Amino acid sequence: MQMFTHTPPHTPRVVGVVAAGGAIGAAARWAVGTPWTLEPGTWPWATLFVNVLGSLAIGFAARRLVVGTIGWAFVVTGLLGGFTTFSALAVQLNAMVEAERSELAVAYGAVTLIAGVGATLVARRGQPEQATP
Repeated sequence: MQMFTHTPPHTPRVVGVVAAGGAIGAAARWAVGTPWTLEPGTWPWATLFVNVLGSLAIGFAARRLVVGTIGWAFVVTGLLGGFTTFSALAVQLNAMVEAERSELAVAYGAVTLIAGVGATLVARRGQPEQATP
């Protein structure tokens, strides 16, 4: 199947699938986060949820897709890259610090990192070694 063959980076096709996946992922992230209201300096549950869910999904994708393929570009780089949100994490951590809630910021940063890495590891558990191209 062509989705699993290596594709040269930065071709119009790769850029197109990354853009399409990113648009879908960003829209999904917006849809998930919209119902939750966030007061500046408080625990951002929506961002934590999408980042951990996205990490889990990336772990599962890494079991099925090969880095450098059109499938990887669409799913991991585009879709899940658009769904997860490091920039929102950074802005929210900064808001916590500005609200003089540095302890909460450190806790939130640690929980996000540990939960995200943990979710990825759980999803990749038992994954066979990927063949190198």
